[in-house]
Amino acid sequence: MAKQMIYESKWGEETVELTMSQYADNGNIFLELINTQGEYPEPYGNVTVNLVDVPKYCGYVDTNNMPEMEKFIKDNDLGEFTGLTLRSGFCEYPLYVFNVDKLRELCPKQMEKYESGIDANREKQEEKTR
Repeated sequence: MAKQMIYESKWGEETVELTMSQYADNGNIFLELINTQGEYPEPYGNVTVNLVDVPKYCGYVDTNNMPEMEKFIKDNDLGEFTGLTLRSGFCEYPLYVFNVDKLRELCPKQMEKYESGIDANREKQEEKTR
C-alpha cells in the first residue's frame, strides 16, 4: 500500500498518494498526486510541469495550478528548491531536485523504471540533435 500524505490547499485538506512516471517527449520526471479519499482513486493534480529538458531527478513544480505545492514538497521531504526558475507565459516555475531516497520509498517500482530509462531517454535526445 502506498503512503498517504495530506495536501493542504485553500479549500481544505486532501488525502493523497504520490505517483510518478516520465514525460514521453524527453523522459523528464513526472510526479502526480492521486486523491485517495473517495471510493476510487482519482488524479488530484500534477506536481511537475514539462517545460524543457532538466537534469535527472529534477523537475519544474506546478505552482500555477497548485500554489501550495512547495510547502507540500518541503513538509514531506520530497525535494529541495535549486534556486532556479523558468518563466512560461505569465507563470514562473521553480526547479526542484527531488529526494531520490524518498521517491524510492514512496514509488519503488515507478522509480526503478524511471532510473532504468534515464540513459535511454538521453540517448534518444542526443540522436534528435544530430
